[in-house]
Amino acid sequence: MEYKWLQSFIVAAQTCNFRTAAEQLHLSQPSITVHIQQLEEFLHVQLFKREKNRVQLTDTGRLFQVEAQEMVKQWELSIERIRLASKGIQEKVMIAMTPLMVETILPHVIYQFINDNPSIEISILVEDSAKIEDLVNQDQAHIGISLLPTRYRHWHQELLIDSPLELVIPLDAYDDETGTYIDYEELFQTYTLFTHHHPTIWGELLRKLREKYVLTKQVSISQSYVVKRLIKDGLGLSFLPRMIVRKERMEGRFNIVPFEDFPLPSVPVYLFYKESTQVPDGLVDLLQTRNYL
Repeated sequence: MEYKWLQSFIVAAQTCNFRTAAEQLHLSQPSITVHIQQLEEFLHVQLFKREKNRVQLTDTGRLFQVEAQEMVKQWELSIERIRLASKGIQEKVMIAMTPLMVETILPHVIYQFINDNPSIEISILVEDSAKIEDLVNQDQAHIGISLLPTRYRHWHQELLIDSPLELVIPLDAYDDETGTYIDYEELFQTYTLFTHHHPTIWGELLRKLREKYVLTKQVSISQSYVVKRLIKDGLGLSFLPRMIVRKERMEGRFNIVPFEDFPLPSVPVYLFYKESTQVPDGLVDLLQTRNYL
């Protein structure tokens, strides 16, 4: 059995069209036909029903489709292991994380782990929280770090951090050395409020803000790093997790003022992976023990 036979069969089974399969694999249609025939002869089974210009999987073909996908997956994993071993790398780990965590010290923590464990290769995939669970479920990532918890109860999950929200405003909005009183009403009427850079907290938070203040203008922005840049430029204000503003706070890029009119929610970050995933020793412990605030 040859790898190219399996490739042709998998694409043909997905499309039920040999011409489309040929186009996707950059082969001629006769090549696809020959590969399927050779595979059927090797297995001594019929994989497709041929009816005029259409093909359909047989019952045996549908069964073999699952097996073929597993064989190709294992084939590619084996090749990847050999490639890594030739470089002295014994293990490869893909971490999918929310863009929010890129702005914390997490990348530096991972970099430290790589330096201490040169036989482990770690890749980082930055993706929206709503997509991270699917990446882990489809084995495109080994570990997920997300603002949303996993729905799979049998997965291993940890609360990585629960970061308080803070009111972040432009430098010219408040003098933290001489200012003794903060007029929140004036702030929200003067500056644009940037919202929805977190998938869960903004509905309830906006409701409470509207009950107490007149919000002159709101702009929904999906990424917190954009919000930080706009606040630095004096274009608005927002509520941001403490863990992503520590550097700017130390550098005096904007003001962080106390907000006491009502309790603010915190931003939880979850780390999860399948129970079957072999996580490198010490990696999860290192991620959990670091102070992200």
